[in-house]
Amino acid sequence: MVKYGTDLFSQVADKTIVIVGLQSESVIEALKGDSKIYFALQKVRLGTGHAVKIAVEKIKEKGWKPEKVWVGYGDHMMFYTPEIIVQLSYELDEKDKVISLLTCDYENPDSLAWGRIIRDKSGNVSGIVEQKDANQEERKIKELNAGLYCFRYNFIVEGLKRIKKSPVSGEYYLTDLIKIAKDMGYKVVPVNVSFDYIGIGINTHEELKTSLNLFRKRSNLK
Repeated sequence: MVKYGTDLFSQVADKTIVIVGLQSESVIEALKGDSKIYFALQKVRLGTGHAVKIAVEKIKEKGWKPEKVWVGYGDHMMFYTPEIIVQLSYELDEKDKVISLLTCDYENPDSLAWGRIIRDKSGNVSGIVEQKDANQEERKIKELNAGLYCFRYNFIVEGLKRIKKSPVSGEYYLTDLIKIAKDMGYKVVPVNVSFDYIGIGINTHEELKTSLNLFRKRSNLK
């Protein structure tokens, strides 16, 4: 599953950092031999924002100076295409745009339990609220966060310092960077695509089965 993501990023990025935690040895073993892949250990798993902070620390440790970085969730990556990855980067060609992210519409959002895209009166993305933190009105929103992003590196370094721990889950949400960017006067660019281009998160054996069935259907496999 993780290899789908690393293979995809290897087509567009010069380096890929894989955050490992639980059963890290097996993940590293599965990906060994690829000189473009680096690993960073998340000893205590405190959410997506915390995971990306560890990746940024690895970038600093290596002395790399990227202009932009892509971020994807390991259990979603098997359905994305290189073209979508590249489009997210192109959306940030203007200096005042610091985040681009993939969104999709889904008729039964509660069944996926993904973050809801919050837009202001002008239609601009102003934030993302996780389902576990959403109120009843927010849970009715059908535009969802698909979990694939491109960030300007200088922004993400500063923005990660401003993320606060969720009082509900005790985690640091990467999605808080959307509101942080807006508060800092930057622009966030949504790229809305059909759900056919989106994978589902996998946390249970049933979700794994569903994802596999989707993959076979979309790939015309028997």
